[in-house]
Amino acid sequence: MNVDMDAYFDTQKPTIKIFGNAYEVDNDYKKVLAAQRKFAAPRSDEDSGAIMRELLTDNLAGGKQAADEILAHDMPFAFWNLLQFGILAAMTGKTVEQLREAGEKSQKDAQFRRTSSAKKRV
Repeated sequence: MNVDMDAYFDTQKPTIKIFGNAYEVDNDYKKVLAAQRKFAAPRSDEDSGAIMRELLTDNLAGGKQAADEILAHDMPFAFWNLLQFGILAAMTGKTVEQLREAGEKSQKDAQFRRTSSAKKRV
């Protein structure tokens, strides 16, 4: 069997349009996995502004300059959340809605079991 992977490979980088400017998004698989890990389990001691600046700096072709341009705008928290999903959507080829649904589903599916400290451990 012969499979032509070139038919599926697109070298064009995705873009995200924010405040009238289009920014190229780096969708290298290593960067996508790193971004997903970072936002799946953020550290409680990390500042959300610093996390967003890092996401923008690391994943937009404009780097620090692009991050500074975007973060210069006065944005409500709801837009920050949308911006995070927008960048991850551009990186993964998914829609913002698909990522939001997946996030909501994973929160609903997460189950925490309490264990009694009185139980005997072997």
